[in-house]
This record gives sequence, structure tokens and C-alpha cells, in this order.
Amino acid sequence: MIVAVAGVAYACDTETEEAMPLGTDYYPIAVGTYRIFDVEDVVWEENQSISTRFQFRERVEDIFTDAAGLRSYRVIRSKRVLATDTWRDDSVYVLTPTSQTLQLTGQNRRTVELVFPVREGRRWNPYAFADVDTLSRRYLNVGKAFTAGDKTYNETVTTIDDGEDDAYYFSSRQQVFAKGEGPVFRERKRYFYCQNPNPDQGGCPIAAGYIQSGRERREVLVESGKL
Repeated sequence: MIVAVAGVAYACDTETEEAMPLGTDYYPIAVGTYRIFDVEDVVWEENQSISTRFQFRERVEDIFTDAAGLRSYRVIRSKRVLATDTWRDDSVYVLTPTSQTLQLTGQNRRTVELVFPVREGRRWNPYAFADVDTLSRRYLNVGKAFTAGDKTYNETVTTIDDGEDDAYYFSSRQQVFAKGEGPVFRERKRYFYCQNPNPDQGGCPIAAGYIQSGRERREVLVESGKL
């Protein structure tokens, strides 16, 4: 028994393994920093869309220890319509980074935004804390360049949620994170297609891809820094 333990100790001392980069720098967090996003919100009704534009600012307000004993950051999101308008606080969420995950808590729900190490094709359940197994998130384009708005980021990672796409319903969610910067692009889409295609009975017209109702939102990072 003593010889076996010594052998294990010796193996650990003599063998070296190159550490895999975790990828935590795809979402750096520091108190006093902020990010501003241009937002386009699109609402669909009877295959017609109405678009509104505004801005969100997300500022890291402070750091605290949560109920699980984890270091967490409080983030305040503010909204304005025009760049000349005063920011008005809109909501609060919490970011909790660990060595294995980045968790986001908002609206009484905790999600797993990223898992570490970042690896192409890796999948996880973003709603693991809610015991929901119907949705999977995965990494794509690890280390690839991405253009958001008028700026190109040389090294990014994209997360894609497995959505739905059939004759009646479509949903998708995509987020892009740039190394050393954090989130630079977010997009959500949710459409309900025509489900009563008989116009004589008050239904919607027969047409492939006719959006009876739906919503989409795109957020593009335009500024970041320290307050």
C-alpha cells in the first residue's frame, strides 16, 4: 500500500501536462466598468413588423458574496432612446464567475451563460439550475473573427441555443463574446407562423413563412470602458 502511494506521488511530480486555456477572458468583469449596446426591437403582427431602436447600458455596480458563498457582481442595466437622453435604470442582474461556469441571475432565474474551458462544439444545459432539459447551448467559431456593427473583433466565440424550426414555430438565440471585451452581439428571434390558413374563416392568408406574431431583438456593442 505504501509503495503504491509513493508511485502515484512520483508520477505526479515527474509528469507535466500543458494547461488548457479556460476562456474566462471572453467575459471579463470588473467593478466600475460598463458596456453600451445599440438595440433594435422588432414586433411582428400579421406578417407586418414595427421596429424601435434604443440603447442599453450595463454597468458593474459592486461585488458581494452570494448565498452560496460565491463572489458575485451586481450589474445595473439602464435604458435611453437617444444618445442625448438621460440614462434610466431598467433592471438588475447578477454575474457569478467560477472556474467552471459563468452564471447569470435575473428575473428570479439563474442561467449558465458560459462553461469553461471553452471548446468548439461543447454543449451544456443553460437552465441546469431550473432542472430544464429541453434546451441545449453549444459553442461555435471558437477563436474566429466576428464583425458587430462597424467593428471587427479578431478572436471571439459564439454560443447558439438549440431552438425550434418547423411549419408553426421558430425560435433561435445567438450570442458572441470577444476575448478581452465580453459580449459584443446578441440576437433572439421567436415567430409563430400562420396556423389557421383559411381566410374565409378569419384566418391568415396561405403563405409560406407568414409570421402571425413574433418578436426579435438585436444588441450590438458600441462602447465600453470604466466610469
